[in-house]
Order: sequence, then C-alpha cells, then structure tokens
Amino acid sequence: MARILIIGSGGREHALAWSLAGEARHEIYCAPGNPGTARLGTNVSLDNGDHQALIEFARSERIDLTIVGPEAPLAAGIVDDFQGSNQKIFGPGRAAAQLEASKLFARQFMHEYRIPQPAYMPCSNREEVWAAVEQLGLPVVLKADGLAAGKGVIVCHSESEVEAALARFFDDRSFGDAGRSLSVEECLVGTEMSVFALCDGKNFNIIGTAQDYKRAYDGDQGPNTGGMGSIAPSRLASADLLEEISATIIQPTLDGMRQRGSPYVGVLYAGLMIIDNEPFVIEFNVRMGDPETQVVLPLLGSPLYDLIDAALEGHVPVDNRVKQGAAISVVLAAKGYPGQYKKGLPITGLGNLDDDVILFHAGTREENGQLLSSGGRVLNVVATGDNLNDAARQVYENCARIDFPGGFHRKDIGG
Repeated sequence: MARILIIGSGGREHALAWSLAGEARHEIYCAPGNPGTARLGTNVSLDNGDHQALIEFARSERIDLTIVGPEAPLAAGIVDDFQGSNQKIFGPGRAAAQLEASKLFARQFMHEYRIPQPAYMPCSNREEVWAAVEQLGLPVVLKADGLAAGKGVIVCHSESEVEAALARFFDDRSFGDAGRSLSVEECLVGTEMSVFALCDGKNFNIIGTAQDYKRAYDGDQGPNTGGMGSIAPSRLASADLLEEISATIIQPTLDGMRQRGSPYVGVLYAGLMIIDNEPFVIEFNVRMGDPETQVVLPLLGSPLYDLIDAALEGHVPVDNRVKQGAAISVVLAAKGYPGQYKKGLPITGLGNLDDDVILFHAGTREENGQLLSSGGRVLNVVATGDNLNDAARQVYENCARIDFPGGFHRKDIGG
C-alpha cells in the first residue's frame, strides 16, 4: 500500500484515483479533487500553483508518490521543485514540458530531430501570418504558442476566417499571453489518433491509444473544446502502425530530450494525424489526456502504480499489456460550452446507472447534499465492452438516465 497524492480536479484525475484505488488499498489524496475523488480518498484544499504548500503537504503526510494530472503545474516546474525537496513525483520537468507549453518549441524540436510533422511557420503579427498563409495555402491552422486549455487552435478555410482568427488572437486577446506568438501550420487531412507512452527517460511502453472528439457538436461541427468524448483503442492502432510511431516519433523524442540534458520521464501523449498509414505529429502533450485517460485506464492490463514506479526507477517494462475490448467516454457539458455557460446547475439520476458503468466527475461540486455543475465539462460517462458497438449502446443508455437539464452531449461518439 502506498500513500499517493494526485494533483488536479477534473475527470482525468478522478480516473487516475479510480484506477489506483482499484489496484490495492492505496491511501489516496487529491488536491484539490472533486466530489468523485472524495469517494475514493481525501480531497485537500490546495492550489495547484502553490508548489511549496503541496511539497509541505507531501512531506508532512509522508506521501510516497505524487502524480501530476494537468499541464499547467508541469509547465511551471512542479516536478523540479518536488525533486529539489527530495519528494517522489511523476511527470516531466519544466524543460521537457516545453513540448506542450510551447507549440513553437515543439515544432523546432521535431524539425531538429526529423520527427514527421506538418509544415509550419512561426508568426508574431498579422503581416507574418498573412505571409505564412500565402506560402502554405488554405486551409491553414493557427495555434497559440502557449497553453490555452486545448482551445487555442483555429482551422481557417478562407481569408475571412483567417482575419476573424487574427482578431481573436491579437485584438480580443482571447487566449491571453498564450496567443502572443502563433504556429501557423499546414492543414493535414486524415484520421486523428492519440498514443500514450509511459517513459523512463530512455525507454517507453505504449499503454494505450485513443481517439478524441474535439468539436462541440455532432458530426464534428462547432468550436474546438477540451474534448467531448473519446474511444479506446483507436481503430487505426495496428501493430505495424504502432511500430512505425515508436520508431519515428516516440523514440526520437526521448533520444532528443536526453541529448538536450532533459530526460523525459512521464507520459508522452502524441496527438497524430494518420495519412495513408503514415503518422504526423499534430501536437505533443506532456501528461495523460482528458477525456482519453477515462478510456485508456479501464483497458490497462498492468497496475498503474507498478508502471509508474518502474518508470521512476528507470526500467519501464517494454512489453505492451492492454486488455482486449473497447471503451467509450461521453462528456456531459454545460450548455454554451466552450463559450459562456452557467454554473451551479442541478444534476440528479446518478443512482440509476448500471453497476458496470463508470462515472467520472469533471466539473462538479456538492452543496447541501445536492450535486451541482461547476465547470464546462461536467461529467464523463464511461462504458466498456467486447467491442465498440456494445460499449456505445451501454454508454448512451446510461447517459439518458442522468437528469441534467442544463447540459448537453454529443450523440455520435464512437460512430
């Protein structure tokens, strides 16, 4: 049994706590956690940005392992701070976390180590963007350089859409400092795939693949979100393709970070576009995805704690242990998300769900015994099955049993 601290408050962190709690009698703390994690352990009212307070808590409570869920603390160097205080923590340090914290750093890194990616141009003003559009051609993708909670990406199919996007980045400052510089990129057309590799600095284990559904509405319509649902494994995850991804993307990334003096220890999330069975990196993330964690972990064939501990000891197992079958997650979101939405909306009916359906809290709070919404993405309903059709049927049957009149969800996840 270990004493584990999970940093974060969303569906990903609830899924991590659920996975660990199901493996052994681990004592789990979540900072700050949510009503779902409170049922698995103890929530601690600490700010993710207050590294010193988190370190002091880990020290005083004799925490054996800290796991970082979201990207912002990683980008801010929480791993470096914990390690400097001799506290065991899982995730990449600040230098390695630039693979997600700066899109332009990641693009230059991939260029240097010949990792397949779309053509791109760094831009910091309108004139540079228009020059990039002229060179790359339409459609084109505009990405905020910094962290933007998964929403700093705009695909433009016309000059008018480019101008509207520029207004959001440079005039309205919709993405704050994250949008001061942009990566303007060739728009690749193919099928998206997410690959999750558990890394020890030299070696890795692909612990799962998934497909994320980013657009808000059915048929991949509407604005980009943090993710409206996911399936695992990816339909494209053949042994040959995973071998290609390992050889041309994951291993060169680990080799490159090690050569730079910043060995990558943690989960490397490669967001890929597959074109004619060839993978190209759309983005790197330096942690588990959300809502992909919610479908990857139910299919994990080895104890998560053992895998993480092995990675931290420098000998992650290289064999791939993933359960057969499929998993699907549907996000229940507040109406208006990813734009303006109301909070404090009542949610009932959770007791009506099938016993083998998993419910992960993402943006909820409890008040006087009533469950209320507290964010844009509110709940994740997850089902597993022998195949995707079985899992999809069950997940949507159970979504219908939840009474959340202030919410909505996509009806085509897994379709």
